[in-house]
Amino acid sequence: MKKLLLLTCMTLTLASCEKDPDLGQLDTNMVVYTDHDSETDFSKYQTYFLPDSILEAGSHHATYWKDENAQKLIKAVESEMNSRGYRRITDPEQKSEADLGVQLSYIAQRVNVTSGWWGGWWDYDYWGPWWGGWYYPYTVSYSYDTNSLVMEMVDLTGNKKEDSQLPVVWYAHSSGYQYNANYNIQLMTEAIDQAFEQSPYIQSNK
Repeated sequence: MKKLLLLTCMTLTLASCEKDPDLGQLDTNMVVYTDHDSETDFSKYQTYFLPDSILEAGSHHATYWKDENAQKLIKAVESEMNSRGYRRITDPEQKSEADLGVQLSYIAQRVNVTSGWWGGWWDYDYWGPWWGGWYYPYTVSYSYDTNSLVMEMVDLTGNKKEDSQLPVVWYAHSSGYQYNANYNIQLMTEAIDQAFEQSPYIQSNK
């Protein structure tokens, strides 16, 4: 499995064995970390469903971020996906017909993630009543501070039987300090661009 960690702050030097840098060393920009299932052929997919809101993960229940700033981030993801040859399905009634599901989550607290479990921020039937949950075909273990944007991509083309699990085939995690709203949006937009830049395998053959 291929793992990449790229920083847009060019003055920071990292040891090759270091997974996450000390965010205290970063004055600007976000740390962008991506991972994917190396067995997944992204060229076989053609369509995707991207919700019109971003999950704001809390300690118990998630809320939904839908304002103008949220739409800027969603549009940035849509632009990247479309430029890779995928077509967005926008009708929520047709989301189960998409090849891929793409979810954005925003977290403004310290959270530890281990073994790819996100505590149920998605309802089990979000992508269709036949799915019983989701899983990562790879290990996820990290923590993030203060201001984070997470992107996850699930494969919706699998065998749709009751309680089938959705494989998360790609995720991107961006972390940094909180600034004012406009600057935060700028940093997160740049982080989205960086996440796709370091994920060249996300490309449709359509």
